[in-house]
Amino acid sequence: MAKIKPQVIDHSWLFDKPIAHRGLHGGGIIENSLTAYEAAIQKGFNIEIDVHILADDELVVFHDNTLERIFGESIELQDLTYDELSRFTLPFVNERIPTFKEVLDYVNGRTGLLIEIKTYVRTRVAERMAELLENYHGNYAIQSFSPTALSWYRKHVPTCPIGILASDVVSFALYWSKRIRPDFISYMVSNLNDRRSIILRGKTPKVLAWTVTNPILEKKARTYAENIIFEGYLPDPNAKSVINIKRTRVI
Repeated sequence: MAKIKPQVIDHSWLFDKPIAHRGLHGGGIIENSLTAYEAAIQKGFNIEIDVHILADDELVVFHDNTLERIFGESIELQDLTYDELSRFTLPFVNERIPTFKEVLDYVNGRTGLLIEIKTYVRTRVAERMAELLENYHGNYAIQSFSPTALSWYRKHVPTCPIGILASDVVSFALYWSKRIRPDFISYMVSNLNDRRSIILRGKTPKVLAWTVTNPILEKKARTYAENIIFEGYLPDPNAKSVINIKRTRVI
């Protein structure tokens, strides 16, 4: 791979305004479309996106491993080339599934991008993403459930902010990994009041709560996490968290 030029990337923007999960979708706007990203930008939100790699090494922004949920086709994304995938049109918005480069060119630094590494070939995705992000001048950060992908980023692009996605206390514990040294954690909102996670929360980096779907969940999330990843409603873009956690000593 080409050597990635290191750059210092600030990630304080992650906690400045809510993050729209797969863009601002619903009401005739499909997730992970350029239309959803534009809607989020216009409302003053950051954006979370998902990145897969195809059979021809093209990166695309799409959440699922298959086309079943969106298109009714049980085809694995990783088995398609982009020419094959481009035959499918996203519902409602009359757009193709965008490439990662198209999304970077479209957003063009107008808001922050929280980029999740998906798919099975995670190290190759990380490598290709880093090549495309090298000359991107907007705010971005990388997150994944995969320690392998995050370890690659920490080794090869050490100044890029990275966070691990976690849904329970076991995956939360990955934060203690010296190989990863994460800058933030994205934690499932429904488990944020788990006593063990609260104990660990006292020593972790800042926390994002996912996926917040209503104001009641947001109120809960903002007592445990510095910011939210949301969908299904419109939060206040200027809302701030007030963390209220008793920092219990780990026994």
